Amino acid sequence: MNGPIGDTYLWLEVDDDRYAEPVQRQFKRIGEPVRVVAVDLEGDGARPVRGLEVVDGEVVAGPAFACAVEDSGSGVVWLVYGGAAGVWVGEGDVLPRPDDGVFEAYLLVDRSALTEG
Repeated sequence: MNGPIGDTYLWLEVDDDRYAEPVQRQFKRIGEPVRVVAVDLEGDGARPVRGLEVVDGEVVAGPAFACAVEDSGSGVVWLVYGGAAGVWVGEGDVLPRPDDGVFEAYLLVDRSALTEG
């Protein structure tokens, strides 16, 4: 389960490789996660973001979350994360093929790139 561990850390694990590279990471968090509905990746406008969960062997879209975390190179960044299959940034209600969308294990962005919801 991705999310806070105690008062200090946030655990992220993507172990389903159909949409994103598998990863296991621990981040030092600053504050509590918030639900996010959109992210602006390139400065060209916010697009919907969803977490990807595995339910009964199928990948389905669910909520995405963001949390301020410490980053050794940038200071404080916002970690955008979802479930065991990563996150999806894109339009539509039907999950596209992995090569037809923006899929990542997680995103690191500036706070101004997020739309809470």
